[in-house]
Amino acid sequence: MSGPVPDVDRARLEQLLIQLSEQVNEVASVQTRMRGLLDAVVDVARELSLPVTLRRIAQAACQLVGAKYGALGVIGDDGEISELIHVGFPDEVPTMIGRLPEGRGLIGESLRHPRPLRVADVARHPVAIGFPSGHPRFDTFLNVPIMVRGAAFGTLFLGAKRGGGEFTQEDEDLACALAAAVGFAIENARLYEETRRRQAWLSASAEITTALLSVAEPEKALDLVARRARQATAARLAAILVPDEVGLVVGVVDGEGDDDLRGRVFADNRRLNEAMRTGRAVLVPVDSPGGPLFGADHADLPVKVGMVVPLMAGGRALGILVLGSGGRSASFGGLDLEMAAAFAGQAALTLELARVHRDRERLAVFEERDRIARDLHDVVIQRLFATGLHLQSLARAVDSRAAERLDAAAGELDQTISDIRQTIFSLTSNAAEETDLRAEIQAVIAQAERALGITPTVRLDGPIDRGVPAAIRPHMLAALREALSNIARHARASRIHVLLRVTDADLLVEVRDDGRGPGKASRSSGLANLRHRALDLGGRMEFGPGAGGIGTTMTWQVPVIAPLPELRVHSGEGWGVLG
Repeated sequence: MSGPVPDVDRARLEQLLIQLSEQVNEVASVQTRMRGLLDAVVDVARELSLPVTLRRIAQAACQLVGAKYGALGVIGDDGEISELIHVGFPDEVPTMIGRLPEGRGLIGESLRHPRPLRVADVARHPVAIGFPSGHPRFDTFLNVPIMVRGAAFGTLFLGAKRGGGEFTQEDEDLACALAAAVGFAIENARLYEETRRRQAWLSASAEITTALLSVAEPEKALDLVARRARQATAARLAAILVPDEVGLVVGVVDGEGDDDLRGRVFADNRRLNEAMRTGRAVLVPVDSPGGPLFGADHADLPVKVGMVVPLMAGGRALGILVLGSGGRSASFGGLDLEMAAAFAGQAALTLELARVHRDRERLAVFEERDRIARDLHDVVIQRLFATGLHLQSLARAVDSRAAERLDAAAGELDQTISDIRQTIFSLTSNAAEETDLRAEIQAVIAQAERALGITPTVRLDGPIDRGVPAAIRPHMLAALREALSNIARHARASRIHVLLRVTDADLLVEVRDDGRGPGKASRSSGLANLRHRALDLGGRMEFGPGAGGIGTTMTWQVPVIAPLPELRVHSGEGWGVLG
């Protein structure tokens, strides 16, 4: 018969039971965290969208190691962080910080040495430089690189252990296991994203081709070109710029800021001129040496980064397609640039077809004019001349009163012959230039009509076709374009009247509206440029309230016989002086 258990054995047994319980709890904890790791990998692998996949990875990492804050940084081609996905941060924090990490401090250390980094006290680490303004403070930090096919894709940043304390070796092992496991999910999502983007570009190209075959005026398809390019890249804005005598003019805009951008002229934009000269498409990242997407002079536009794609046809650039994003990082990559360049070929085809179509119509008009002129000279004038001679001979055979009437009729025939000869002259002299000028005026009006939403009333007085010197024409068109652009941006007008008057002495461009008055528009750089143009040509420019204080009136008047200043032309290196 056994006796009572000694106190010593009882204490030892209780200690063994406590140790066993702790080991069981530890095993259960490990199993739970391993189950969490497995669930996280399965959850991440289920998603095909790359942005959603990256966010789920950051969320899973925070949950696995008990981190309060997490971020996944995507490494760009330059080795710096090009995109940052935040988890656990208040919504306003990324906006307050306002910029991507610049590769200094602990983040720079993780980029230069892609290996796990665990820090117990951030403030005491030798390479730490502190937190940016608005960033939450924490002591503990864990960084784990993410590799895809042996190359660094990004890195996980984890901070602030929940419940206090620091990140453990087990936390680091779990984060490393997650980073290793999700590499294939990132690759799958990236391939899916590339396939989806290629499909979007191909669908857009097919739609553009169909549109070109179904419209009488291919230029009308440019709106569709810009819209489909913006949708294929998820850009905030797409614009098509075409060259004219004074620079690159924004002809088509789709997306944010279209009212501010439509009709603007870029005469000295180095990036755009370089793209026109070389025919090479370029990405414009954050902090580009050339400044924002449209240059420092146009920093007011909502887009700052994006890509510039020339519209190439027959080895020459017919214009430029610009796709912009307003984000903190460039959301476009090499695939987008490649596909956009191919897609821009469709837009170039649009412009080329439009040019051929106009040339064909113009040639038909010229041929018809030549035929009419020949018929008038060879048939009509000869018959009228013969009739006049016959009347004069009859006048000698009748009484004086009848002779006077016959002489008057012969005089009328002479005047008719003179008028017909003047008509023949107008049909055969400078026909190409006349058609070009009127077509350009109508093009400017039509372009403004899309932005205004109303049709301006246009009046042309005097010999517009022959009375405007070729050197003044681009300045006149620029004045008309800027005046209408100002109305579109500021006036909110319901009626617009345009007067172009040419006399033997001067040219007048007058644009009146019934909107809300000059306001801040009177200080715009575009109006200042027009005033300088007028002064350089020996004329004047006035901008102010309309008659009775209603609306705004812009008057641009220059002499047509004064010596002209040097003209600016595109030389391949930029817009320079023709001398």
